[in-house]
Amino acid sequence: MENINSKQKQFWSGAGGDVWVNKQNEMDIMLNPLGAKAIDKLDLNQETKILDIGCGCGATTLEIAKKIDDGTITGVDISEPMLKRASQNATALELSNINFQVLDVQVDEMPSNDFDIAFSRFGVMFFENPFEAFSNIYKSLKEDGQLSFVCWQNPDLNPWQSLSIQVIKQFLDLPAPPPKSPGPFAFEDKTYIQEILEKSNFKDIKIDDNQEDIVMFSGKSIQEACEDYLTINPVVTEMLKNSEEKLKEEVLAALIDKFSHFHNGDGLLFPSATWIVTAKK
Repeated sequence: MENINSKQKQFWSGAGGDVWVNKQNEMDIMLNPLGAKAIDKLDLNQETKILDIGCGCGATTLEIAKKIDDGTITGVDISEPMLKRASQNATALELSNINFQVLDVQVDEMPSNDFDIAFSRFGVMFFENPFEAFSNIYKSLKEDGQLSFVCWQNPDLNPWQSLSIQVIKQFLDLPAPPPKSPGPFAFEDKTYIQEILEKSNFKDIKIDDNQEDIVMFSGKSIQEACEDYLTINPVVTEMLKNSEEKLKEEVLAALIDKFSHFHNGDGLLFPSATWIVTAKK
């Protein structure tokens, strides 16, 4: 059990988590509008009890907490540094209806029939066994409980990813991840999402297409934005870590050239494609 999701836990509680803490504002500017689409699907009332899966630095947890004065929300994640930041943010806003826990919903014990809603903004694509994880999420929900999450569609519809991979492959032997393997695009195939949810006994499953522009690294110059971009991909970060400085400079220059068309003077503006997924227990 200890080795399940071990690579993800090591990354998100190590260098990866630290980077996302440092870049929290920029990442929230990028992801908040997409997360809002999944939040809008929630049947919130003042006494709702909610589970926020893969809550990271807590932006969605805090946003939902403000909507449920007499309810509670538990934000869970495997990243200790990100949860530390989340707790600090909740304290700063004097929100008392929030609880944060270091927890892996695939393998850790969770209460049964406890939550009215399970929600996630890009936090459910990293499980080694998503069938097991979603079965546990299902069990944690009350009867008629609601599930809502947002995840990425195919990388080809998200050029912030596909174009960068084209660039990096010019310099590094970047292995293509196996289909459906843990990562940002594990749920790009909607039929796979449908299969997971059906086998986890969810009903009333809806998978809606959402396409809109997103801003990455708001307020950054093209060079700053590209430098930051190269730090948020765990595979690329690891491969460049011990590379010669000349190679790092060449990769950065090529990425700047590729992304320059998308720089609008206030960060990078990219089209994006996501799935907005809802279901019931």
